[in-house]
This record gives sequence, structure tokens and C-alpha cells, in this order.
Amino acid sequence: MISMARRPNPKLPMLEKLIRRLIDPLWQAALAAGLMIVLGGADALIPQTDTFMDEGFSPWAMATAMILSFIILNSLYALKVEVIIPYWSRSVMSLLGLMCIGYGWCYLLTGKHIDEVGSIRWLWFVLTLVWLVFFTIVRSMKRIVDLAIRQDKKLRGED
Repeated sequence: MISMARRPNPKLPMLEKLIRRLIDPLWQAALAAGLMIVLGGADALIPQTDTFMDEGFSPWAMATAMILSFIILNSLYALKVEVIIPYWSRSVMSLLGLMCIGYGWCYLLTGKHIDEVGSIRWLWFVLTLVWLVFFTIVRSMKRIVDLAIRQDKKLRGED
């Protein structure tokens, strides 16, 4: 007979540890850079007909997608951070580092600079501005919610 009692999952503490580590922007950038390198390397090994994209565009598109993933992850984790200045500075350095790693990796794979692959340079510029806007919106929302919670506590007499 199969027991239906729940057993503790030994992998859960590892998952919690990973989630705690991902609060740090350097780990977020490392995750995005690792995916960028693995996916770019896998893409380089697959024979391509270049029907849909120009030759050498695919690694740049993957790098752009990983930068966008970092931007979304970084902005969402900004909600959990109480002291924003150290997180902000580490986020800026992580984004710049991720862009440098992506540029170097894509140049290694394709032999083309960012200006030679179409509008990727402008996409990276727009993504940088999008990150600033996302970050600002998320932090403003957090500030407004924190203010509303404090006001609610004052009205209830809990503070």
C-alpha cells in the first residue's frame, strides 16, 4: 500500500538557497550570462540555413533576450530589497558587466561588431532605458505600498 503522507523534500532547501542568492544582482547577471553562453554555444553547433535571420544575427538576438531577462528579474527582485542604494549600484555594474560579456561572447561567435548586425545596438540602448524605467516604477510602487501600510497602521492605532 502506498503511503500518502508527505515526506520532506530534500531538494527544497537547495531551491530556497538559490532563491536567496538570486536577490544579489551579481548572481542574476551570472545566471543570464551562463544562459547566454550555453545557448549561444548550442546555437553555434547547430547547422543553420539563415532563412529567417542574417548570418551571425542569432547569437546577438539570444544575448539581447538574456539581457531582457536580467532586466525583468532584477526589477522584480528590487521589490524585496529594503535598502536600495547598494542594490542599485550593484545592479548597474551587473548590467554593464552582462552587456560586456554578451558583446565579447557574440563577437567571438560571429566575428561581427554590434554595429554590423543591424539594430542590436539600438535594442541594447532601449533595453537600458527600459531597465531604468522598470526599476523606477517598481521602487515607486514599493514606496507607495509601504506608505499606505504605515498610514493604515496609524489609523488603526497599531503603530
